[in-house]
Amino acid sequence: MNPVLSLNGVTLERRHRTILRNISWTVQPDEHWVVMGANGSGKTSLLTLITGYEWPTQGHVAVFGHRYGTVDLRELRKRIGWVSHHLSEWMARDHGHVAVSDLVASGHQAVIGKGTEDPPPGRLQSALAQFDLERLGHSAFAALSQGEKTRVLLARAWMARVELLILDEPCSGLDLKGREQLLLLIQRYMTHPQESVRVIYVTHHPEEIVPGFTHGLVLKDGQVFAQGPLSDILTDHILSEALDVPVHLQIIGGRPWVRVNGQ
Repeated sequence: MNPVLSLNGVTLERRHRTILRNISWTVQPDEHWVVMGANGSGKTSLLTLITGYEWPTQGHVAVFGHRYGTVDLRELRKRIGWVSHHLSEWMARDHGHVAVSDLVASGHQAVIGKGTEDPPPGRLQSALAQFDLERLGHSAFAALSQGEKTRVLLARAWMARVELLILDEPCSGLDLKGREQLLLLIQRYMTHPQESVRVIYVTHHPEEIVPGFTHGLVLKDGQVFAQGPLSDILTDHILSEALDVPVHLQIIGGRPWVRVNGQ
């Protein structure tokens, strides 16, 4: 079986500045990954390469065994879901008047608004229920809270049955309650026995790593600082070096929690 994602010797330069250097990384079909690093470490740039919105200066990117440059990216992107605060802002600005139920339903065809065909019977209702959106079906997207908007984007990905789901700091802007509610929904989605999605979760907050994730990639200064099973990655040394602050990590309830040493 082909890897879900493969980067081989990838370097990205912009205006003679190196953003990412010699990144090699493989995601296998039975893995869920967390990508961590401080601000400016290259996390978002890595995502633009994975989704084909930017091209590496050197090296190769392949998704589902298809090497970029030899495949129609428009078709390949239909198998990839991307949830981020920036996407939520864009959708609220350009499609804020569209009702939640229409946005979720049209995710079936990877379009926005009214699709050309109805989703499978019961699929829309299941999506709204799965992401606690049933009471918001007739609400305009722009009227939702940040957490509700993120849940709509997740429901669209679920409708499309994406095979790779990229979550770019999805808890950004959420309060504690909203964060924990969203993390629970993500965990349920990721571990749902009838779904075959593989998740890449980008964050600089280790406490957002819920049970279900298997591996971690840590970036520092545009390079891979560490990668492998989470049990090898979640250490005081690796996190302190990557986040550039001395921290102590504890696993509580299956999740890592960190505190800054001396505080």
